[in-house]
Amino acid sequence: SFRAGPALPVPRAVPAARRAFEDGRWSKATPLQRKAVLLRIAELIEANADDLALMDSLEMGKAISAARAEIAFAIGFFRYYGEAVDKLYGTVAPSDGITLSLGLLEPRGVVGAIVPWNFPLINAALKAAPALAAGNSVVLKPSEIASTSALKLAEIAAEAGLPDGVLNVVPGLGPTVGQAIGRHRDIDLVSFTGSTATGRLFMTYAGQSNGKPLLLECGGKSPQVVCADMADDLDAVAARVAHDAFWNQGQWCAAKTRLIVEDGFHDRLVEAVIKAAAERVPGDPLDPATSFGTIATRGQLDKIRGFIDHARAEGANVAFDGGTWGETSTAPAILTDVRPDMTVACEEVFGPVLSVMRFRDFDEALTIANDTAYGLAASVWTRDARRTQAAARGIRAGRVTVRASAAAGEHSGFALGAEPWGASGFGIEGGMEGLRSYCRFKSVEIIC
Repeated sequence: SFRAGPALPVPRAVPAARRAFEDGRWSKATPLQRKAVLLRIAELIEANADDLALMDSLEMGKAISAARAEIAFAIGFFRYYGEAVDKLYGTVAPSDGITLSLGLLEPRGVVGAIVPWNFPLINAALKAAPALAAGNSVVLKPSEIASTSALKLAEIAAEAGLPDGVLNVVPGLGPTVGQAIGRHRDIDLVSFTGSTATGRLFMTYAGQSNGKPLLLECGGKSPQVVCADMADDLDAVAARVAHDAFWNQGQWCAAKTRLIVEDGFHDRLVEAVIKAAAERVPGDPLDPATSFGTIATRGQLDKIRGFIDHARAEGANVAFDGGTWGETSTAPAILTDVRPDMTVACEEVFGPVLSVMRFRDFDEALTIANDTAYGLAASVWTRDARRTQAAARGIRAGRVTVRASAAAGEHSGFALGAEPWGASGFGIEGGMEGLRSYCRFKSVEIIC
């Protein structure tokens, strides 16, 4: 456990990160040197996968089987960005015969990274790997609910050869340590993942300090639009719909918890999704047979159950409710007869609650899908080419998946960047575009 205290680590960590950046121990290392260290970090994460998974499971209630499987994402981020280090190119602009016009990509300096508790190691890797690949020093604050795997990552990085002062992990509370990072005038960029309300605080912190740029990935209320032309694949579609809504007990910002179904397919699909949801029974997170873990805190559980009660009071039908299990567990709930203006359809629940709505024509489906303050992710199920194109262009979200099949596609999060819309934030994470987010672009003209 960690004792809550003042923001003392930040005034020590930031100068250490600045010294490490300015003396060039990492920022001036060759691309091949940085590449070797990042790939070694990936190897050591893999070697310590069981311990890292246990840390995340013990702290936030994630099923150990899921925690172990998710380590592959953290490994993947370090491998992807390790291989990308020597493929980060600037530009050469057309010029006259005596001028050489260059666009250089340089590290920003000291990066502050704030990550939530739902995927502790994955989120730390998603920010640390590209920031380090670009040559920055990093001050990383994990969630006070789940800090241990981030501290272990710092140990692994040191063992892999990352110089002292380059990666600094500072556990603590958001109002103290997080705010100190946001307001620090010697931090050059803050990358934040968390709630929209807290993301807006970081906009204030940046504006009231040194005007540092921000990368914000905040809340979401992501839709799944399912067309009737998927009816012949009912069970597979229902299983994937349930997975995308209830993965990690619904505790992820891109959870697709608004199900928008074509009228003629609605009743059959809801029945099949209820069947899939009923299989998700909370169990002991440390039991390898458990596939559905606990909610991270009792306060979060109470919030989830409050959303269900409020939806019922607003007129929604509770078509399925697996109920609470013990002090910190709840099974999925599925609500039908939901209107787009209901609280449960508008606000992020961050739990296993699926709201179901109907549509008559595809234009209406897109209207409902976009009727949200958020814009993080979306899925559309159809085999119709025109609807596929309309969805790809018409959905306002950073990551849009158009499915003609329930098959689990190869994860593209390493290679494909995305930027949220609206209250979900701004700034690109993922892929080469995400790597460039941690770089500063400098124009240079050399006149001979």
